[in-house]
Amino acid sequence: MHKLEFRRQILHILYGFALLFLHYYNFIDNKILLGMIIGGAITSLMVKRERLSPVKRFLSLFERDHHLEKFPGRGVLFFTIGSYLTLLLFEKNIAYAGIMILSVGDAVSNIVGRHFGKISTKLNPKKHIEGNIAGILISIPFAYYFFQNIYAVIAACFVGMFLEIPSIRIFGFEIDDNLLIPIGAAFTLTLFV
Repeated sequence: MHKLEFRRQILHILYGFALLFLHYYNFIDNKILLGMIIGGAITSLMVKRERLSPVKRFLSLFERDHHLEKFPGRGVLFFTIGSYLTLLLFEKNIAYAGIMILSVGDAVSNIVGRHFGKISTKLNPKKHIEGNIAGILISIPFAYYFFQNIYAVIAACFVGMFLEIPSIRIFGFEIDDNLLIPIGAAFTLTLFV
């Protein structure tokens, strides 16, 4: 289980960096991101219906079993949706900073919290304070690269990692933190413009 979670978080970081690199250098734009979301949703549905077993085998390297059965590719799909919405709603550098907080902060908070965490959070006993602190500290320089206001970046990293903690459900459906973190972090940065 530990190897699976480590692979998941490494993929999380690499996917975030690749997505930002490709968008920053105009290899992809928001229309292509939307196409990726639609293609990802169709692929997820086909995998769930057992029509793409090679894809399912690949996803099993990175996906938790319950997600693989109920919603294959959920993490990557919601990462892409969160990034797309953030790029639509906010100025580019603010969006990039928010996506970096998602990419690096969320992954680091998971790895550190899962392996070294001792103090559970009140909002979600599965999450640990040590993980969130590590996520905040590690994501600061990455977000600062795109938005050079240290106070704004610290606040955005704090908000992003706070949004990583609770399990929020609407109509019984859990809202993925890959959707909440970049939007919440980017919105926080706009308060300092």
